[in-house]
Amino acid sequence: MAVTTRVPTRVSSVAQDDLRIGVAVRRCREKRGWWQSDVAERAGVSRQTVSLIEGGHLDSLTVHTVRTVASAVGIDLPFAPRGRGAQIDQLVDEEHSAMVNQVIGRLVALGWEAMVEFSFSEYADRGSVDVLAWHSAEQALLIVETKSRLANLGEMCRSLDTKARVVPRLAERARGWPVSHVGVLLVMWECSRERAAVARRTATFDAAFPARNLQVRAWLSRPDRPLRGLWFLQDSRTTGTKMGSRT
Repeated sequence: MAVTTRVPTRVSSVAQDDLRIGVAVRRCREKRGWWQSDVAERAGVSRQTVSLIEGGHLDSLTVHTVRTVASAVGIDLPFAPRGRGAQIDQLVDEEHSAMVNQVIGRLVALGWEAMVEFSFSEYADRGSVDVLAWHSAEQALLIVETKSRLANLGEMCRSLDTKARVVPRLAERARGWPVSHVGVLLVMWECSRERAAVARRTATFDAAFPARNLQVRAWLSRPDRPLRGLWFLQDSRTTGTKMGSRT
């Protein structure tokens, strides 16, 4: 009699993550003493959707739906991308470093004294400034936030407001830079994707960063007043290519 050997099915890392999410949602629901229908009502979905998630069947659902159901039971699901070969974090760091390097180069060429990663901690306010620069002739301090990918706009604006409030006096204390006025710049790559991202939030950007490239460049040459602006930076690494092709 032939003996049939059963080869165990290999579960992919994505499926394993889906199963973990499902188990976490179910346990959090049960801990609260809720039925699936209770979670469905809170999340605005069907009970069947909750059941699919708890069973780890996430591939047929949108990310928004899964996050909404998870949030209903007290679970946050931030993206945690994993790369094959080159690590995602390394690629992001390289993109960020390239942008910072170009910003520093342009500021120094215009007579600014600039530094990378100015860290601060004062009471409950802490963080770091991507690029901090000082213009001695005008006693202007520039706080630069570089974004190769735009994520949480509201949180970024709150963070920049904190930096604009706290960093000037700390920079004067740490670096001996007297400050008469402060500039805040958000720097993004010049490409169709980032332009479209800004266009989708026009009102917010107009309020938070009213100055644009021409005004920003004029101010960088003579920073004689406060400024908040958005600087679309031409990526020198893509010289000779179509900027709209960056994806």
